[in-house]
Amino acid sequence: MPSFPVHIIIAQMLCGEIGVTSRPDFMLGTIAPDSVNLKGFASREERYGAHIRSVDYAVWKKQLSQFYKQNLTRFEDCADYLKGYVFHCITDIAWDEAVQPKLFGFLQSGGELSREEITKLKWEELFRFNSLLVTRQDFLSAVGELENAQPRAIATVTAKQVSDYRDYVVSDYKDKISAEPPRFLNIDHAAQCAAHTLELYRQIIE
Repeated sequence: MPSFPVHIIIAQMLCGEIGVTSRPDFMLGTIAPDSVNLKGFASREERYGAHIRSVDYAVWKKQLSQFYKQNLTRFEDCADYLKGYVFHCITDIAWDEAVQPKLFGFLQSGGELSREEITKLKWEELFRFNSLLVTRQDFLSAVGELENAQPRAIATVTAKQVSDYRDYVVSDYKDKISAEPPRFLNIDHAAQCAAHTLELYRQIIE
């Protein structure tokens, strides 16, 4: 799974491709599933519930499709919030399928690593990548729109969790930024993830 700046950049890349009408609602939905991780990684149960997730990626994709269809009426007045929420989860899958294997290959090039070691190194590299993404105008533009959307309860996430996480993204995310430049990840990897996200979105949602 990527960091929230990656999610925002990919959402910016694709919002014109998927018929987004309310950019603020869509952008808030795009970060909302990670609200459960505001105070550190939530439990597996909380994370999986918020992301409508399964260990089996085929099942996960099916669950996302069902979730989207089942909630269209409930979110009729803020359809792009629902769209953004599911888009986030699809982006997680796309990253895991299109980019993460390459990142893991790079990280393991110096020798075999344990799962704990590679997870730690993965997030260190993502925080370095964040340092580039958060200076981009498209990132800053999206963050500036977040306060124009109304946080709402969705899936297993409460409206307060979404509101608190939005406040964090808008004003205080320095703990997710490294002073070092990335050693592997670059904007081409975000573009590769975006291309796969669009492919999966069309399969799962459209």
